[in-house]
Amino acid sequence: MATQIGKRYVCAKCGSEVIVTKAGAGALKCCGEDMQQKKQ
Repeated sequence: MATQIGKRYVCAKCGSEVIVTKAGAGALKCCGEDMQQKKQ
């Protein structure tokens, strides 16, 4: 999964949200699981 600038991601377990400020080719993880892109 590649991250894109300005996209929001959310953790399904704890509800934490992040906004991507630097794009990359990695996966965002929280609570040991991949974060999912938030639908706007």
